[in-house]
Amino acid sequence: MKTVKIYTYNPKNQKSGFEFYALSKGLNSGKPLDVPCPNCFVISCRNAEELDVYRSLLFGLWKTKAFYPFLIGSVIPYIRIGDFKKFVSEQASHLKGREKVFRNDIRKVKTLEQREKHIHEQLLLISELKHIYIARHLKQ
Repeated sequence: MKTVKIYTYNPKNQKSGFEFYALSKGLNSGKPLDVPCPNCFVISCRNAEELDVYRSLLFGLWKTKAFYPFLIGSVIPYIRIGDFKKFVSEQASHLKGREKVFRNDIRKVKTLEQREKHIHEQLLLISELKHIYIARHLKQ
């Protein structure tokens, strides 16, 4: 797998067809994004398959907090673009030949997150119902 082009986002630059973004500031540094923001890097890929692999890779790295050791700054932590490029490149070369299995595992993680979100919403509804059952017996 060839390395992708990674650079700092600038709204004046022209957007290519196969690119996505990653946050560069805050505790969510490295989080993949579909829409650019002022504090992000652009990951420009050659085709849709490469884009899918790198998006999955960044999602996995972000989810496991793999970028935390690279964060610097006392008030607002951020990651340097050089550290980001080097780390992503190392991880991509480590995945070489196992992209299909990795994407399958990422798909499973995303499914579990959707289930977790659904359960969380149900717990909020249960909590609200408990409140309603008790509140209707209290004097207003």
